[in-house]
Amino acid sequence: MELAPLEGDSHGTVFDVPPEHIVQSSSGKGWNGLDVAEVIHPLDDFALPAIPRHVLVINLGSPSEIQEHLVGRQGHLETGNLVILPAGAPTRWHLEREGEVRHLHLYLSPTLIQKIADSANINPESVEIIDALGVLDPQVTTIALALLRELRSDGLGGKLYVESLATILGIHLLRHYSSVKHSSPTRSVGLPGAMHRQVVTYIEDHLAEDLSLSDIAAVVHLSPYHFARTFKEAVGVSPHQYVIGRRVERAKLLLATTNWPLTVIAHMVGFAHESHFAQHFKRLTGLTPSSYRS
Repeated sequence: MELAPLEGDSHGTVFDVPPEHIVQSSSGKGWNGLDVAEVIHPLDDFALPAIPRHVLVINLGSPSEIQEHLVGRQGHLETGNLVILPAGAPTRWHLEREGEVRHLHLYLSPTLIQKIADSANINPESVEIIDALGVLDPQVTTIALALLRELRSDGLGGKLYVESLATILGIHLLRHYSSVKHSSPTRSVGLPGAMHRQVVTYIEDHLAEDLSLSDIAAVVHLSPYHFARTFKEAVGVSPHQYVIGRRVERAKLLLATTNWPLTVIAHMVGFAHESHFAQHFKRLTGLTPSSYRS
């Protein structure tokens, strides 16, 4: 069986299935360390080439029996079950199916995993992701479905949301699907006052932009993983939740003091679309932007 050609784009994003089998993907969205593709596999046996990223496959379709020929593994995939394919390992698959085979593929950069490990005081050189076939893992499924909703919603949460999910997913993989054995990390005491002020000032000054976890963490020279953990300890909410809250607060001020259209206000405070603005505004205030203004 010939290996399928890879799909790539100008950003260097590469998936492990040909373009005609990809329903939608994060290609070109600029997500850091993570890409997502919703895939419908062909009816016959298929091969996945070795790629330099870890691939997590979540079954979105009907249950099926699955066999991997190169290593000789086999198992059963219920809806929501997980397959983990470490970077650099080609595979050849046979599926006994009743309907279409629809999967969600999550592509994680080994560099991201190594950075998370390093931030948790784990030797990155000792990190090895372990393969899995047919595992039911509710936490991975929850993160995967959140990423799928983000893909389908045209970026409602933005890069900060995606990077936060990628970091949580990376931590989970290290804890449950890696060769690493380590003690629990020492609890940090949160961000020192000066660093906290730097972060808050940066967020306020760049609220209208598509903030990323990496950009905010770089302000205080921390890794995204370490920053997210210490920020939540200091503030009580995640960086993503904090930014959304600040955007809504600034929008309330603009609604009360200007006659600008809602679309303009949405962009001024960093929401991609007026609908995203309205959704978050109502969730946090109980009112629509129009009702709040009146």
